[in-house]
Amino acid sequence: MQWYRYRTTDSGTYRGRNTTEGFEKQGSSDVSRQYIKSSTIENILSYNKDLGKHRIGLTAVYSTEENERSTNSLSAEGYPNDILGWYGSSQASLIEPSYEYRKTNLISQMFRANYAFNDKYLFTFTVRRDGFSGFGEGKKWGTFPSVALGWNITNEDFFKSDIINNLKLRGSWGRNGNQAVGAYQSIAKFRVFDNVVGNTTAPGYIPSTLGNPNLSWETSESFNIGLDFGLLKNGITGDINYYNTNTSDLLLNRSISPVHGLFEITQNIGETNNSGIEVSVSSTNIRTDNFTWSTRGNIAFVKNKIVSLYGNLDENGNEIDDLDNNWFIGKPISTNYGFQYDGVWQTDEADLAAVYGTQPGYVKIKDVNGDFVINGDDRVVQGQRDPKVVWGLTNTLNYKNIGLNFFITGVSGNTKSNDLWNTDVYQGVRRNTVNRDWWTPTNPTNTIFANDELASSQGGFQATRYEDASFVRLRDITLSYDLSDEILKKLKLSKLKLYVTGRNLVTITDWTGTDPELGSQRSTPQVKEYVLGLNIGL
Repeated sequence: MQWYRYRTTDSGTYRGRNTTEGFEKQGSSDVSRQYIKSSTIENILSYNKDLGKHRIGLTAVYSTEENERSTNSLSAEGYPNDILGWYGSSQASLIEPSYEYRKTNLISQMFRANYAFNDKYLFTFTVRRDGFSGFGEGKKWGTFPSVALGWNITNEDFFKSDIINNLKLRGSWGRNGNQAVGAYQSIAKFRVFDNVVGNTTAPGYIPSTLGNPNLSWETSESFNIGLDFGLLKNGITGDINYYNTNTSDLLLNRSISPVHGLFEITQNIGETNNSGIEVSVSSTNIRTDNFTWSTRGNIAFVKNKIVSLYGNLDENGNEIDDLDNNWFIGKPISTNYGFQYDGVWQTDEADLAAVYGTQPGYVKIKDVNGDFVINGDDRVVQGQRDPKVVWGLTNTLNYKNIGLNFFITGVSGNTKSNDLWNTDVYQGVRRNTVNRDWWTPTNPTNTIFANDELASSQGGFQATRYEDASFVRLRDITLSYDLSDEILKKLKLSKLKLYVTGRNLVTITDWTGTDPELGSQRSTPQVKEYVLGLNIGL
């Protein structure tokens, strides 16, 4: 099998004197021409054979993938007039051309062997070898094996049950590779940085990437054990899975001393662990001639932590955390770290507030170590941004020709900052925000400090407000009606369905922002939608 894709784009933007930027720069433009080529070739060889109670399957794959991109662009400003737009770029006073080219190659080889005995015992062995051009010399190839076992317990002679009609135990172990780096990431690169000498522009270059010839594959080693089941003639089906994945040699940007002219370098460093339990169940709750009710649900309990980072040890032999990136050994990958918001200093706390160099009505930062000094030692981890539990539930009800389907989803265990509580000023105009119950001597609230530009900090430090971002949301609900066969026959149609759908109609949460799913509360939230539709089959 072979695929080949070619895409080209030609775009141009001109900002005339009737725009803010065009007026300031006396006309400005950006022009870009780009082509993207990608090709994939896959060769698959398979062999299957049944030998009585034995079933054998062999598969071999050899594939290549090539991606190439080339971009020519030109920016210009200082046009004599707006008549020609970007076509008059040669007349602009400042012209900046640029060129970009990248190409990557990926080669994959795979062999898989399947064996089954009497549909009771199942065995699969797989090994794949991948090579990626973006890695260092001698580090481009990685080998990743895996093994999977299965046991159909219900096919055993000793297993007899009127309730359980399907029971399969399975387990697997394997390694997988990730090449999440761009082209030429392992070699040192420079970027253009021209200098002006007198009235002449002299060409110059500065480092843009430090080379790392040891850059190679990020590897994940996973173990999984699961149970598939079917009950009451498959009226209830589902599966339970436990997984544990250790990822090592992570492809991360490590902070380095700026003495090199750069602040980071891509390296294979650190180790993380992800584990969890996933459960999914489907059931037919009621089935009669005129009415059916079925349910599908799933829930996942997720846990992740950083096992190792750079290997740097302190005087006690413990590995050092990375405070710049908020990475902590033994903690989740995405954490909230900083000073803890502890309310507002009240009037009866004036003497204690003075010890910290502040006053009533100002923000109170928690003195974690109790030394009566607020400094970097009082910063703490305050929850994780990724949810610990994710679940979804779908119910489908049908009564004669009327159908009702609704999907509910939810997450819990995650904590995020709500930037709508910030009191900063943006571009000279105060932004829309939440309604604040400001502290005053006659309104001694403990929610928000006084409406004073100095009240948001204590000793020069500020504390971020973190909130529980758990929620339950009615994601989708649809009510439908299918016309009867008699009416369809008269209309000479095979199908005619009327339906109305509502999306994001109800959200239950303690979150005080616009949407707990948003990364930034100034982005567009999930909106309520209503759809009236008609499906016609001829």
